[in-house]
Amino acid sequence: MLKPLLAVLLLLACAGPALAHPHVWVSVTTEIDYAPDGTVRGVKHDWTFDEGFSTFALQGLETGPDGKPSEKTLKDLAQVNVDSLKEFDYFTYAKRGKEKIPFLPPKDYYLTYDGTALTLHFTLPFQKPPAAAGTMTIDVYDPTYFVAFALADTDPVKLAGAPATCTIDLHRPDPALGATTTLSESFFTALTSSSSFGSQFANRTTVVCP
Repeated sequence: MLKPLLAVLLLLACAGPALAHPHVWVSVTTEIDYAPDGTVRGVKHDWTFDEGFSTFALQGLETGPDGKPSEKTLKDLAQVNVDSLKEFDYFTYAKRGKEKIPFLPPKDYYLTYDGTALTLHFTLPFQKPPAAAGTMTIDVYDPTYFVAFALADTDPVKLAGAPATCTIDLHRPDPALGATTTLSESFFTALTSSSSFGSQFANRTTVVCP
């Protein structure tokens, strides 16, 4: 049976004594998509997993003649992982002020493998596309801090089709906050998708459109 990334995460979390959190690292590239009618259609993510985790996640799965995961393997694995991410709201939280902007289920999702790392690509459409005008924030984080997300070093967030007057402000979490080794593994095991602990490690994109 294929091993979904989230299932692998859970297996690692429950596999006896564990290393200090986080266990998996993900580099994030995001595109915020604007429609011609002046609304925001949704968010497109590219998440690249660290090499160690990518290797572990692919162990035992079907490969092609070149030794890389087959097209079917990547397709099936993408499906199962997107299904698994639902419980965690796809680790993506959009707001206008204090009001949440809900997403529809993801679309156009697929996995790629460059020989070293897996990258999950998917689009989250907004349930009710908000108007471009105003301030919108998009946070990416794992509430349990099992996965550490980091904005890519180069061009991590782009606006597609946005008014020229829109601006982006990026907030990356303070690296010092990651020093959580004094917290017990039982503390992390008790965290759930509704926990707020991981929010302090959020990567925040603030978009302002006059």
